[in-house]
Amino acid sequence: MNQNNHKIWNRAFTCAFIANFLLCISQFIVNPLIATYADYLGASEVMIGIISGLYFGVSFAARPISGPTITMFHKKKIMIFAYALGVIVNVGYALAGGIPLFIVSRFLHGLQFAFIGSLNYTLASDSLPPQKLASGLGLFGAGGAIATAIAPSIGLALRSWGEVTFGSMGAGYTVVFLVAAASMAISLIPCALMPYQHRSKEELAKLGAWYKNIVAPEALLPAVVLTFFSMAQILYTIYMEPYALAYGIKNIGLFFTVYAFVLLATRPLSGRLIDRYGIAKVLIPGTLIFALSYVVVGLGNSLTTVLLGAVLAALGFGSAQPAIQVMGIQSVSPVRRGVASNTNYFGIDLGFFLGPTVGAIAYTYTKSYSTMFLLGIIPVFLALFIFIAGYRYQSKIIANRALEAEREWTKISEVK
Repeated sequence: MNQNNHKIWNRAFTCAFIANFLLCISQFIVNPLIATYADYLGASEVMIGIISGLYFGVSFAARPISGPTITMFHKKKIMIFAYALGVIVNVGYALAGGIPLFIVSRFLHGLQFAFIGSLNYTLASDSLPPQKLASGLGLFGAGGAIATAIAPSIGLALRSWGEVTFGSMGAGYTVVFLVAAASMAISLIPCALMPYQHRSKEELAKLGAWYKNIVAPEALLPAVVLTFFSMAQILYTIYMEPYALAYGIKNIGLFFTVYAFVLLATRPLSGRLIDRYGIAKVLIPGTLIFALSYVVVGLGNSLTTVLLGAVLAALGFGSAQPAIQVMGIQSVSPVRRGVASNTNYFGIDLGFFLGPTVGAIAYTYTKSYSTMFLLGIIPVFLALFIFIAGYRYQSKIIANRALEAEREWTKISEVK
C-alpha cells in the first residue's frame, strides 16, 4: 500500500468505499422486494417468512467458516469471489421461474453476506491510520446510509418501469434483479484496483488453528452490546408499518426516509467525535438518545411524533453503533481484525434474529404496538449496562493494542 500516514481517502479506502456503496445499492434495491416477489412466484405465507429470513439464517450459520477464511486467506481474492457471487445471485433471482431456484439464490445470497460484510469492514479498517480509524469508518458507514436512503425507491421505480415497458409484473422484477447484478459487476472494478498486501506466513502462523479465528474473545463484549442494539433497531424495520396501520398513521414511509438521511449526517460526525473524545463520551449519550426514541414512538401515535422518533433513533443509533464497532476492531491486533469484525457481525445477526421474535412475543401479550415499542428501551438499556460494566476492562485491552496498531501502520505506510 502506498498511503499517506494521516490520509483517510487513500487508494485502498476509496476502492473499498466505492465497492461497498455499489454492494449496498444492489442489496437495498432487491431486499425490500423479496417478500412480494416470493408471493408473485406463489409462495405461501409461511414460505415467504422462511425465504425472507433465510438470508440472515444462512449468514449466521456460515460465520464459523467465513471468519477464519477472511482472517487467514488472501482478502482481495475472497473479495473478488464474493462480489462475483453477488452477480450470480441476482441473475439467479432474475431467472427464477419458481420457488426452488429462488430459494437456492436466496441461500447463496446469505452465504455471500456472511463473507462480504465483515470483509468490507476489515479492509476499510486496514486502510485507515489508527488515529483516524473511527472517522474513516464513519465515512464508510455513510456510504451504506446513502444506499439505504435511495436504493429502495430506485428498486420500486425500476420495477414499475419494467412492468410498464414490458407489460408484466414479472418483467418488472427481472429488471430490478438485472440492475442489481450490473451494480455488482461494476463493483468488481474497484475490487480489482484495490492495493493489497497479504500477511506473511510468519504472521499467519501466529493465529493458530482455524477454530481459534471464529470469534475474538477480546471483542465479545462489543459483540454482546451490538446484539442488544440490533434487537431494538430491527423493531423499527419490522413493526413500523403494522404500527402505522393500527393507529391510522399515513405516509409511514417518511419514517425510513427521515431515519436514513439523519443517519447519513450522523455517521461521519460520530466518527470524528469518537476519534477526538473517545468511545464512551459518544456511545453513552447516543444510547440514551436511542432509548428516548422508543419512548417518543411508543407514546406518540401520530406522524409528527413518529418522525421525531426517527430523528432521535438515527442520532442515537448512528452514534452508538459505530462507537461499539470501533471498540471491537480496536480490541484486537491488526492481523485479527477479520476475526473481530466477524465477531461483531455474529452479534448483529443474532440481534436481527432475536428482535422480531421478542417483539412478536411482546405484542402477543400486550396486544399493543405502542407498548411493544416502549419495551424496546429494555434491550437498549441492557446494552448500556453491559458497556458500562465492562468498559474499564475493555479499555485496558484497547490500550495494549494501540501501540501495535500504530507500529504496523507506520511500517505499511513506508512501503513504496
